[in-house]
Amino acid sequence: MRTASELQRNMNAIYDLCESTKEPVYITRNGRESLVVMDAKAFDDAFDLQRCVLEHEMRIHDALMRSQEEVEDGELFDFADIRQES
Repeated sequence: MRTASELQRNMNAIYDLCESTKEPVYITRNGRESLVVMDAKAFDDAFDLQRCVLEHEMRIHDALMRSQEEVEDGELFDFADIRQES
């Protein structure tokens, strides 16, 4: 955590810190967290990962919903019942 005064006085050090750690740097103002500064590439990478996870979760959700509809419509059968018929 850094203070707003540190940010104003030594912006280059904050840049270097963000770039070297790839972690967000929280800036406080009057003792409270006020801003978050982060390396742009690290931010983009984190955002892309979050988007990929969300897309994956949505595909799983859609597949589960389709399966549920198939069960409700009687389109799916119990594997044990199918084996007994053969």
